[in-house]
Amino acid sequence: MNELAIRRAIPSDAEQVIGFTRNTFQWGGDYVPKAINEWISEGTAYVAIIKDRVVGVVNMVLIREMSTAWLEGIRIHPSYRRMGIGRALTEYVLGEAVKNGIKYAMLMIADWNEPSQRLAKSLGFHEVLTLFTGVARPSQVSTIRGEAMREVIRNALGRTNGYFCTTKKHWMCTRATEDFVMTMIDEVYIGKGIGLGEFSVGPPTIPTKTEVLATENGDFENYYGRFIVYEKELDQAQAKA
Repeated sequence: MNELAIRRAIPSDAEQVIGFTRNTFQWGGDYVPKAINEWISEGTAYVAIIKDRVVGVVNMVLIREMSTAWLEGIRIHPSYRRMGIGRALTEYVLGEAVKNGIKYAMLMIADWNEPSQRLAKSLGFHEVLTLFTGVARPSQVSTIRGEAMREVIRNALGRTNGYFCTTKKHWMCTRATEDFVMTMIDEVYIGKGIGLGEFSVGPPTIPTKTEVLATENGDFENYYGRFIVYEKELDQAQAKA
């Protein structure tokens, strides 16, 4: 594919991206058409181009405090699938992450999406977290705020091997420290599990009906499905001058 080019997305790319992501899933509901303009505005979206046609897209958010790159919304135009574009696009943004001194890359894949899981594994990603997702029903909790949250956060991170996820703005997972999580949430919840904002370590643990990511299944009013979080340690020696 000598004609394939990859670059940061620009505003004029949005219409084409929306066009081929509007019906990504048979049941509808892809978030990319709603998010692409914001991603482009923030400078985090990248596109694959063949003969002036946008044929692929991915968003990469750099969580510099944790030296982690979060990849999301990898989509390939239906007419250009199984041509290696997803691999090329992913490898390109991983290279950009390395150039920025980032040590780890993470992404999330639905458990039914075997082709994407095979691609991730072939690129050196490995599973680090399983998440159950959806809109959770309210549960009985004790709420903790302020510096007292720190001990609860430490306990939760111990159970996740140091990973934290959030639904704010968009779904995202990262390596995390107590200090980082303290900047991301206003309160924690103790109930059937530990609720770090909208991220539940254990079954959904939240005092209001809210979209959550949980490490165990539980009481969902609207269950989205099971997702696998993958991580790859980046080779800093591959950084280009």
